[in-house]
Amino acid sequence: MAKAKKITAALTAALLCTASLTACSDTSYVMTAGDSKINAGIYIYNELTEMSYQMTMMYYQKGIKKDYFDQKVDGKAFDEYLSDYALTATKEYAAVVDKFNELGLTLSDEDIKSINDSISSTWDSQGEFYESEGISKESVKLALKGSKMREELFDHYYAEGGEEAVSDDEMVKYLDDNYLRYKSISFAKTKASTDSSSSATDSSTDSADAANEEAKAKRDEFLEKAQGVSFDDFDSIIDEYNDYVASKKASDSSSAADSDSSASDSSTASDDTSSVSDIDTSSTASDDTSSVSDSTAESSSTADSDSSTDSSSSESDPYANEKMANYGAMDDSQKDTTNGKILKEVSGMSIDVATAYEDDNAYYILIKGDVKDRDTEYAKENHEDLLKEMKSDEFQKKLTSWVEKLDIKVNNKAIKRYTPKVVYDKQTEYYSKNNKS
Repeated sequence: MAKAKKITAALTAALLCTASLTACSDTSYVMTAGDSKINAGIYIYNELTEMSYQMTMMYYQKGIKKDYFDQKVDGKAFDEYLSDYALTATKEYAAVVDKFNELGLTLSDEDIKSINDSISSTWDSQGEFYESEGISKESVKLALKGSKMREELFDHYYAEGGEEAVSDDEMVKYLDDNYLRYKSISFAKTKASTDSSSSATDSSTDSADAANEEAKAKRDEFLEKAQGVSFDDFDSIIDEYNDYVASKKASDSSSAADSDSSASDSSTASDDTSSVSDIDTSSTASDDTSSVSDSTAESSSTADSDSSTDSSSSESDPYANEKMANYGAMDDSQKDTTNGKILKEVSGMSIDVATAYEDDNAYYILIKGDVKDRDTEYAKENHEDLLKEMKSDEFQKKLTSWVEKLDIKVNNKAIKRYTPKVVYDKQTEYYSKNNKS
């Protein structure tokens, strides 16, 4: 009898073990949040989306086209960064859905239609690729719904009528405390060209020095004209500058064309063309054109636009030539960038006083305006963007606390299966196969 009980117990234990192994080997979900299972496809989608973004940034910022996994992001190895990012993003997705349902919020019919339309469009062009990565259509839909729920939760707290709504006065004060308002004109510096050994030649250095002396002298000439000119009236200096740029470019283009024509005529008329071919007839015009065409008056009412002045828009937009920049929100690394250093200079300037500034790239004229002269209007026109600037960090703290309170259990086997390298290799394999076909 005792032996039979032992056999029964052993069989029961074996069955439990088998069931346990089967459950643990299920990688169709990446975690559980309370009673809900979160599809692995959502995790892979987060991983893939961030991977694509970071690879794009590596290319545009550093020219990197391969060896991505030899790079670091935020001080972490690329694969470690992506794994951490995807796991955090997926936990936040679970917390957002949980809080959204807890508060009894719903997505509008318009939101659902927009999501469905987006999925249909995406699946027509990329559906096969997503499926090759193990991402189902349903997982993408859930991920997009989660993003919209996150927006709705933010508005639930901070938008007009929200639990912690930001008043107009609070927004105006935020602008006054953090923003800088300024206009600028820049005269680009010319860098000496290098030979095959990457060393600047003497003639190139002399040419660059001469071009820079000319640019600095022209900057000083315009700076003299700007003395005593108010921030509002500085537009007239910018208009004159833009006329100068247009005239200079036209003159240089004409000179270059004449030089090319003369060189062509000389080589045709003379059997000995060495004296002509050894002369770079376009170098002076080219260097001058480059320095002028890159020297543009910065013109935007947003913090991140560097477009040059558009005369047609300046007629209709009284703020076309100026910038509003959130200097107060910059961290030390941002303040150490070219733009950050310009803003640091502006922050220490007096209002309505045109000031000279210089960095490795250009010679500048900067003039500071009074944010208070525009704060109410700017707050009204840029309400949503400012709201995010003001409350994103606070909302993130709420979200982190929701994650911590949620009973989340990570399926580590799924995490180990869907590594960034596996996702990348599948992407490479898919596009390699389809580009050949």
